[in-house]
Formats: sequence, C-alpha cells, structure tokens
Amino acid sequence: MKLYYSPGACSLASHIILNEINVDFDLERVDLKTHKTEKGADYYAINPKGYVPALEINPGLILTENVAILPFLAQHDPKQDLIPPSGLGRAKVLEWLGYLNSELHDAYAVFFAGALSADAKEKAYAEVDRLLKHIDSTIAQADHEYLVDDNFGPADAYLFVLTNWSNHIEHDLTPYPNVVALRNKVAERQSVQIAMRDEGLIP
Repeated sequence: MKLYYSPGACSLASHIILNEINVDFDLERVDLKTHKTEKGADYYAINPKGYVPALEINPGLILTENVAILPFLAQHDPKQDLIPPSGLGRAKVLEWLGYLNSELHDAYAVFFAGALSADAKEKAYAEVDRLLKHIDSTIAQADHEYLVDDNFGPADAYLFVLTNWSNHIEHDLTPYPNVVALRNKVAERQSVQIAMRDEGLIP
C-alpha cells in the first residue's frame, strides 16, 4: 500500500493507523499548493479531489476520505483491537469519524482557507470551542479509556490529529482537560511517535 500525505494534515491519522497494523507501506508526500507529489506526479491524476489522504491499495486502486480509509485500515489489525468487526461498537466508531470529519475538521479548516478578518476569526474560534466542549463533556461522562471503548482506535487518531492543529492557529486547549488527557495518551503511542517523526513534525 501507499499513502499519499501532507505533513500534519488529516492524512496523519491514516499514517498512524498504518503503523498500528504493522504492514509494509510506502509514503509519498504531496504539495497541496502545486498538487505535485515528491516524485513529480500530478496529484490530480491520482486523486481528482486534490486533497489528502489517498491510499493506493493496489496499483490503480485508490481509496480516499478518512471516514473510509481509517476503518478499512483498522479492520486489518491482527489483534482485532482497533475497530469492532460489526454491531454497535463498529457503528460508534463510524459515528465518531463522521462527526470529527464533518464538524471538527471543517471548523479547523476555516483557519487554513485564507486570511480571516478579526470578526471571522472570533466566530471560527467560537465554533471550534463549541465542538470541543461537547467532545470534552462526552469523554468526561464515558466509562471507557478511549472514545469508543477501552482500545485505541481510528477515531482517537483522528481527534489527535485535528486537535494538533490548535498549535498552528494559536488556540488554547487547556479548557478541555479530558481532550488534553486523551491527546497525551495517544501521543505516547509508538505508532504516533513514528508517524510524527516520519512527517518531520517532531525531532
């Protein structure tokens, strides 16, 4: 398999899960401004949507969108810990991925779409905070270690990556201690450390 990625982008979640399932895979960096890969390929020819991640499963067979890629990869976990195979547990994973993708991802993305006026920036921060308040409260009320159950999974990886963007938009996460605690726990995983180093995000 090959993952097309951009450092620190939402493709980092797929990179983390690839490390978790311990399979052989290649990485190819994408410049999202020029839409060229590090090998000089036209990225639009690989993924006409133009954004990452894109997962090449076999030559010519491409899967896109985190809500599809993350469960696809997680189901290859040899320990069967990353995602329940069926039933309500799996539905809960998909519920979280859908929420993170359609709500939190979009709320953060506003900051990367171009310069914002002071008023627009204030509204954008408020929307991120509204969503994180809900997530923090949900974690606080849960009786399990991670978002879905007591096992780390793709939703946890995705939340880690999205909230990592707070570092780039001067956004304070300290009002959300449960989110921060989960982030810190995820950050300690070897799969995360390797992915962050491979993408040049940490030394």
